[in-house]
Amino acid sequence: MGSNMPHHFPALWVLMSVGERYKRIDTVDSAARLLIEQWPSQEGGRYMDALRACRDALRDIAPAYAAREALTRAADEALICYISVVQGGKSRNSTRNSSPGAKHA
Repeated sequence: MGSNMPHHFPALWVLMSVGERYKRIDTVDSAARLLIEQWPSQEGGRYMDALRACRDALRDIAPAYAAREALTRAADEALICYISVVQGGKSRNSTRNSSPGAKHA
């Protein structure tokens, strides 16, 4: 089994439903709990991938960041909104949701 230390990653803020507050997810444990306890559907390939990524990270087979990435892909699949803050560098997905005519503040 993995270590008892929390497996931290850069925070995501996930909005599970309209009218709720964003939930801060910054550990593999919190990601796994979100998937198991609050995810709208247990179907979908990305959902299952995210569960496996959390399991592997908790067992120290994979890095915590892999669980974070899998969670964002599962959120995209389930059309769940999330905010990802990138510190000190460029995001690999920084232009993913931008359209050519989009206006930025």
